[in-house]
Amino acid sequence: MPPESIDLRQRIIEEATRLFVSHGYHAISTRAIAEAAGVSKAGLYYHFKDKESLLLAILTANLERIAAIVQEARLKGSTAREQIAWILRAIFEQTPEQRAIIRLSSQEMAHLDPGDRAEFGRLYREEFTGQIEDILRAGVERGELRPMDVRLATWVLLGMAYPFLYSAHERELGRPQDAIELMLTIFFDGAANPDR
Repeated sequence: MPPESIDLRQRIIEEATRLFVSHGYHAISTRAIAEAAGVSKAGLYYHFKDKESLLLAILTANLERIAAIVQEARLKGSTAREQIAWILRAIFEQTPEQRAIIRLSSQEMAHLDPGDRAEFGRLYREEFTGQIEDILRAGVERGELRPMDVRLATWVLLGMAYPFLYSAHERELGRPQDAIELMLTIFFDGAANPDR
C-alpha cells in the first residue's frame, strides 16, 4: 500500500476507535465513521470490507500493543511480582481511550463472525492471558508463589484490574498507582508461598 493509503487506513481506525469507545459499536454507522475520518464510504470499504472487519482491526492492533507491554515486562522484571507490576503500570499509563479498547474487546467480541472471534480469542490467549499464566507459572516454579491454577489466578488478577479500565471510575478510585499497589498486595501477598 502507498504511504498515503496506510495513513488513511490508520485515520479510519483511529476515528472508528474513538466513536466505538464513546458511543458503542452498534450506535455507530459506517457512514459516521467515514465522515469522521474524512473519507467516502467507498474509501472506507476499500480498506475494510465491513464494520466488523474494522472492529477486528482495532482489537488486533490493541492486542499487539498489550503483547508488546507484556514482552517488555518479561524482559525488565526478574520476579513475577515485578513483571505483573510492570504490566499493570503500563496499562494504567495508557490514555483512557487506549484502556477503553480493552473493555471494548470484551463487550463487543460477540459481534465478530464466529471464525474471527475464535481466531481473536486464540491470539488473546497466546499473546496476553497465556503470557500472564507463564509469568505466574515461573513464579510458582521459582518458589515465589504457592502452587496454584495459574489460568484461574490470571483471571482473578485481571478481574481486579478490569474496573479500572472504566474512565468513569477514575475519580472515585483515586490515583492509579495506589490501585496498582493494592492489587499487587492483595494478589501477591495472598498468593505468596507461606514457606518463603
